[in-house]
Parts: sequence; structure tokens; C-alpha cells
Amino acid sequence: MFAVMSAALPVLRPRERQTGGCCVAPVEPDLGAGDAVALAATVKALADPTRLRIVDTLRKAAPEAVCQCELLPLFDMSQPALSKHLRVLVDAGLVATERRGLWAYYFLVPDATKELITWLS
Repeated sequence: MFAVMSAALPVLRPRERQTGGCCVAPVEPDLGAGDAVALAATVKALADPTRLRIVDTLRKAAPEAVCQCELLPLFDMSQPALSKHLRVLVDAGLVATERRGLWAYYFLVPDATKELITWLS
């Protein structure tokens, strides 16, 4: 399932022991506790195959908004199930919605994944 990487392994250096048996960490995380919570909400919303496919569909349709009635035939699920997935994406701030008459249209929030992409790179 996973390809074996041919890159060199990281260098392991002996750590200086401190009293109490603890080592001094060679690095500290860049993310503060609050930033980690916000980033985790984004990652959690994207950690579902259906939601990833919804985001992919909206990404390809951008800048046009897509009606929920147009999304429904693309996924093998009921309308309430699709609405739940869309609600998770909206609550995470990745997707926004606009009502037009009886229908809800969905679109990606510009730069919603910018923080995640920056952190990953």
C-alpha cells in the first residue's frame, strides 16, 4: 500500500538527559493551541471521502456556485445525508451557501484552505 521511500533517514543524535529523565526537545511546534484547534476543524471536515469529493466538485465548478440539486445525482446518498456533509463543510468555514428561492447553492470560500496549505508546505 505504501511505497518504500529511497530518501535518506533522519540523523539520530544522542540527546542530553535532564534531571527527572526528560530530554530537551530539539524543536517546538509552530502551532499554538488555538491555531491547532482551528486547523484540526478544517482537517476533520476534509477527513471524509464524500466531503473531499464535494470539495473537489465545488473546486472544479469555481467560481460558479453549485445547486444542491445538481450535487445530489453525483453522490449515492439521500438528500438529508448530503445536507449533513454540506453542513459540516459550511461549519468548518470551507464552503459557503447562498439561498436562491427554494434552492441552496454552495461554493468554496476563497482562501479557506490557505492556512492548511501554508502549514503543510
